[in-house]
Amino acid sequence: MKQLFIYIFWIFISYGLSAQVGINTSTPNTKSALDINSTTKGLLPPRMTEAQRDAITDPIPAGLQVWCSNCGPTGEMQVYDGVSWTNLAGVPAVQGPFTCGTSKVSFQYNGIPVKYGTVVSAGGRCWLDRNLGASQVATSYNDAAAYGDLFQWGRGADGHQIRTSGITSILSSSDTPGHGMFFAMTGIDNWRSPANTNLWQGATGTNNPCPSGFRLPTTPELVTEYNSWSNPIVNGAFASPLKMTVGGQRYPDAGALVDVGGGGLYWSSTVENVIASRFIVISDANPDYNLSTQVRTYGFSVRCIKDTNYPGSIGSLDCSGASIDGTLTDGIAASGVAADISYTNGNGASHVGQTVLSSGVAGLTATLTAGTFANGSGNLIYTITGTPATDGTAEFAINIGGQNCTLSIPVASASFTCGTSTVTFTYRGSSVTYGTVIGAGNRCWLDRNLGASQVATSSTDAAAYGDLFQWGRGDDGHQIRTSTITTILSNTDIPGHGNFITVNQNASPYDWRSPQNSNLWQGVNGVNNPCPTGFIIPSYAILNAELSSWGSNQNSIGAFASPLKLPLAGYRNGSNGSLLDVGTTGHYSTSAAASFFSTNLHLENNFASLILRVRANGRSVRCVKD
Repeated sequence: MKQLFIYIFWIFISYGLSAQVGINTSTPNTKSALDINSTTKGLLPPRMTEAQRDAITDPIPAGLQVWCSNCGPTGEMQVYDGVSWTNLAGVPAVQGPFTCGTSKVSFQYNGIPVKYGTVVSAGGRCWLDRNLGASQVATSYNDAAAYGDLFQWGRGADGHQIRTSGITSILSSSDTPGHGMFFAMTGIDNWRSPANTNLWQGATGTNNPCPSGFRLPTTPELVTEYNSWSNPIVNGAFASPLKMTVGGQRYPDAGALVDVGGGGLYWSSTVENVIASRFIVISDANPDYNLSTQVRTYGFSVRCIKDTNYPGSIGSLDCSGASIDGTLTDGIAASGVAADISYTNGNGASHVGQTVLSSGVAGLTATLTAGTFANGSGNLIYTITGTPATDGTAEFAINIGGQNCTLSIPVASASFTCGTSTVTFTYRGSSVTYGTVIGAGNRCWLDRNLGASQVATSSTDAAAYGDLFQWGRGDDGHQIRTSTITTILSNTDIPGHGNFITVNQNASPYDWRSPQNSNLWQGVNGVNNPCPTGFIIPSYAILNAELSSWGSNQNSIGAFASPLKLPLAGYRNGSNGSLLDVGTTGHYSTSAAASFFSTNLHLENNFASLILRVRANGRSVRCVKD
């Protein structure tokens, strides 16, 4: 640091004595203010992103140079020419990635270089942050510095829009009058004769006063903006991202300013007829906005909108937790099938939708129609159409809003009919066949607990009790009621043995696995899912819906009277492996985990409820079709 200070000190001494500075040379060129001599090093200018460059405060001196690191694919050396940024060849600077809401827009307006900010508003549209001609973003709806200029419809930024511009009664015969005066004459409905309705339309429209890539909004775009306001008068207009103001209007009879501070009138590019165009007005006096028409000699405010939609984005997409409405069956055309996929951190902007062909099972298409992301969390509905070629699992590569995931939907065999079809699968090393029953909400269930030798004939039918699983464990033999116990916890999802793992009942987390893993048993492809292919451990919601369907019999009577015929199979104590309450209580696992615990359906003679219990206990499992 001391050496650097001395070095800088001598530079200034040298400059003061000779009016030149030399670095690595004792004889700087007499034509230079700074002469740097090196054959091994270069000159490194200030390096910044386009956003950082645009944050340099005005006025920017002509000749200022920076390296814009994200302008173009590799960056660019840029110089300010007094009006705008160019490269060293004088060509307009390459633009960096445009991000509405943070990017600024520099352009010439009334012959003066200006820089406006951008905001994202209704429908994800990108707007300038102020009216054309305004010196600042509005701080209130009657902020005079934010009123801006007043344009006659279809005219360019030729100076006529300035509130104090002179007036003339001589109409123009061309689109560009060639002067900056405001046309004012009683009884005249257009400043141009003959009228031309093909002005201001689109970013390349004739006389478009907006910066490159921006344009006048259409009437539907102004209406969309209005419909997004929290309040239909000036308070709502100012509270919106656009912060619209009541800049008044300029009358065409004598060029007088009226309604300044009392009403805001904003042109659209939409033509009503040969003499009039549409505009929107906001005021304190009228609680409803007025979408109306007016002759083109009036002077109204202009707010510019970007010519393309600001792209919508989301922060995350949850295919694994998607809710599937309807079912898919091999060889049968999909009807009423849809996937509801949740997302987070939406930016409120629009998306173009998506069409995805299936893999795994061919013949299906998932379609998301174009729409708008929510501001925050929301849901996307993909409609499934087509005819699956086989049974199995259809997969769709979802890619929307900058996020992607794989949506999986099971496709049943065409011969499967719940209630009559049976399911044959391997359980505990042997082939078993279970029946199926239809429960609440038309859900398809196995007709017995895993490990049971028959459908229950009563609540205390021992042959229907079945096995008792520790939460999250697979079909490894531990679930057999007489399996050997061990006190050695597992540090993996698959312990590698068939012992029932007991835990210290006085120390958390009361789980057979250490550390705990709450991501077991969820879904048809869930880790350690002991159910047959296409079946799952029921979620909290599914088992709760079943419980609710029992009506007033929220107890063991309702459990056995239901299509599932749930018996009172008891449970196995996770601390010592003993069997408890066999024939008096029932305990049925869900796939839901919470904190140290898991949720299960608890049954007694006069009681039934979903409760939290430790995961080390052994409980009954009844599988439901995915």
